Amino acid sequence: MFRGTVIAQIIGILGSLYLAKLYGVDAYGVFGVFVSIVSIFSIINTLQLEKNIVTSKTIFSSKNWYRFLILSIPFVSSLLLFVLYILSENNLLKKIDHQIILWSFLGCIAVSYFTINESLFTFRKKFKILSNSRILLTIINVSIQVFLYTQYSLYGLIYGYVASQLIVVLFFYLKNIKFVGIPNFKLIQEELKSNNTIIKYLLPGNAINGFAIHLMPILLLTFFSETQAGVYFFTTKLLSAPLFLISSSVSQVYFQKASELYYSNKADILRLTKKIVRGNLVLMFIILLIINTLGIYLLELYLDSNWKDVRIFTLLLSFLILARTSFNPISSLIIILNKNHISLIFNIYLFLINLIAIYVGYINNDIILTIIILSLLGGIGYLVLLFYFFKVLKNLEDA
Repeated sequence: MFRGTVIAQIIGILGSLYLAKLYGVDAYGVFGVFVSIVSIFSIINTLQLEKNIVTSKTIFSSKNWYRFLILSIPFVSSLLLFVLYILSENNLLKKIDHQIILWSFLGCIAVSYFTINESLFTFRKKFKILSNSRILLTIINVSIQVFLYTQYSLYGLIYGYVASQLIVVLFFYLKNIKFVGIPNFKLIQEELKSNNTIIKYLLPGNAINGFAIHLMPILLLTFFSETQAGVYFFTTKLLSAPLFLISSSVSQVYFQKASELYYSNKADILRLTKKIVRGNLVLMFIILLIINTLGIYLLELYLDSNWKDVRIFTLLLSFLILARTSFNPISSLIIILNKNHISLIFNIYLFLINLIAIYVGYINNDIILTIIILSLLGGIGYLVLLFYFFKVLKNLEDA
């Protein structure tokens, strides 16, 4: 997992740098809004029931959830498309045109299918396929986006993103073709009744979390400009690359291992979790130090003057990224310990921080103030959440 994710992230980072210089800050702003919509809606799209694919005790149950989600995703996506269209016709999202809405719908379906296939591979412990697919996705994505620039200088990033996702999803289905079929709806209903916390707490919690993490480019486009949205999206993409590297390499394996320990030896979960958190924080701190010194100097030499706010955005957002690194890779504890109500409360907090940050920045006409509030309060929230779960695990160890 780590090998494949490292290679994919190196290609992705180099590709992002080239694409940022090639397309420019405005195109990146439009692309950032598209990715934000897809990221938010793809969380809602699966109803978070892909978690049941991983946590199922039998292959039959896992396969049944997989089949159910294949059918439900297009239906939920259509409802989300309708909501987005209504919002775009009003002042709230008036700067988002219909082309972005249409491609967001396609992108949402593609990402959701990617997610459920990834969950099935995780249950089957096919981590090598997941590793290789990330390399394949990154190479295809960057290649298509570069190829499309000459004809689609504004929307080429969006077209390439959707095309690459669909290609890899097709590859996944060829690998999982024997699991495709008609679901047992009665079994789905019974399992939902026996464990409704995912729908009741995790879905709204993660949906709010999706808004909290991905809403800012949309708000910046609405209240500031495409340029500011582009700089913010590029900066968070750059800083989130090592976070994604760490999370992708650890989270799926940690989820599977911690789930096993919960049924066999609860006391060992705290030891495993502390070891992972310590390693992640040390690694991320070193990476952020390099990015904010030598990295930002080289980046400013490479990019043009339209990206002038990248330095200050990078510095201010580093605290938030470091704090997220402490918890994101082990966030499956929310599922394992059945603390979905805590997730809901925390994500409401993050969402409110976004609204407060954009409001204060907008009335003061100061985007830097928005970034400071977002990073400081968001980072503190993640650290508080981490220590809460350490306390819960400590109680399990002592029990």
